[in-house]
Amino acid sequence: MSRRARNPLSVVVTAAGIGTALLVVAYFYVNGVAHRVDPQSETAITVSPRVPVLSARRAPNTLSTITRIDRLDRALTTVEGRIPNNACLAVNWMDRSMLDVRADTAFVPASSTKLVTAAVALKVLGKDFTYTTNVHAKMDASGTTGDLYFVGGGDPSLIRAEYPSLEKYATTAGTSLEKLADAIVASGVRQISGSVVGVDTRYDNIRFVADWPTSFYMTEAGPLGALFVDDGMILGQQFKPDNPALAASQELTNLLVARGVIIAAAPRHEPLPDDVPVIASVTSAPLTSVLKDMLVNSDNNTAELVLKEIGFAAKKTGSTVAGLQTVQEVLAKWKIKDVVMNDGSGLASSNRISCSAFQKILSQEIDVFPSLLAIAGETGTIRDAFTDSSVKGSLVAKTGTLSGVKALTGYLTIQNSEPVIFSLVMNESGIDNKSAYRPVWYALSDALNRAKSTPSLEQLIP
Repeated sequence: MSRRARNPLSVVVTAAGIGTALLVVAYFYVNGVAHRVDPQSETAITVSPRVPVLSARRAPNTLSTITRIDRLDRALTTVEGRIPNNACLAVNWMDRSMLDVRADTAFVPASSTKLVTAAVALKVLGKDFTYTTNVHAKMDASGTTGDLYFVGGGDPSLIRAEYPSLEKYATTAGTSLEKLADAIVASGVRQISGSVVGVDTRYDNIRFVADWPTSFYMTEAGPLGALFVDDGMILGQQFKPDNPALAASQELTNLLVARGVIIAAAPRHEPLPDDVPVIASVTSAPLTSVLKDMLVNSDNNTAELVLKEIGFAAKKTGSTVAGLQTVQEVLAKWKIKDVVMNDGSGLASSNRISCSAFQKILSQEIDVFPSLLAIAGETGTIRDAFTDSSVKGSLVAKTGTLSGVKALTGYLTIQNSEPVIFSLVMNESGIDNKSAYRPVWYALSDALNRAKSTPSLEQLIP
């Protein structure tokens, strides 16, 4: 039988005291051990990032570029199958090749050739270059001169005021022949006992390019010369004279007679004698304005005269041959290959230029060319194209057309972004018909229009 303690409370107090003592002893033992042990060095704990590396919070610029490039790339996949076998297409954007269909193969470029002519002219002549047309005469106190020498300076844009209304694509940066006539009268000329004499010795007297078919003579271009008014025409006459210097002299004669100057004899064409002073002159718009008319309107005469001026500036010979030699020398310095040119306008079907070469020219002139080209649905040779397209007003390009040749080369301008650069040259029987080339043009333009400036860096920054 168990026995109850006589004093239970004393038993509980005794047990609690013994437990407390044991705990105190244990604490002092453990604390002593801890002070005798050296602590381990601290180690950094690596935590995996909760934000992905390619998150918009980490790489907005990268994501912006990838998104925009991918959108255009997917759109262009639908275009490649539309390109004829005998054609090239190249598209570049943001320093990337977006599409390359036989880009290094040279094809007949037609009037897209003018892009090369323009680029070399800017290099050799300079964008601020101007043409000067002088008039020389020995005049007495009564205002009478024997002959009045009308000296051509190569200006392809010298026109009468009425002429633009007669053009399919009007000249916008013409040099006024009326202004020159006014300057002659202001110099004191009242009577010419001889003739207005045309002088065109700055350039050679070869009126047409050898590689052109004769069917192009007088219609598509020429006759060429350093003294050149109204594309070699005489207002009111149906056919062009064979000699553009005589035609120019006749036009100036008509303007002077209308201003009361008495002229005894018919115009002539001769060199300028020595020691005959300049009494009047007129200066063209800057070269960029002349080239804009050439590219927007695809002016063949201007292209050929610009090429001769390139030769005159570089070789001291105003000829097509000298101009072409200079073009090849400049292209070699630029390391541009796949260019065979036999004229400056692109009328020669023997020309060959690759889309890759065009891309390099367009990239090099990206600060100048977009403002010099025809605007889709609005101006020049593409004013009637893309009128109902989303690229109206934003696509700018140089066209090219010959029988079996159609080209479209230029930029799609994008607000707040660099433009898309494209070159399309098609050589295929019947491709110059609207029903053949327009579907390709429109498919390409619709794809190019997928290039946008959004999403921008600012839109992606969290």
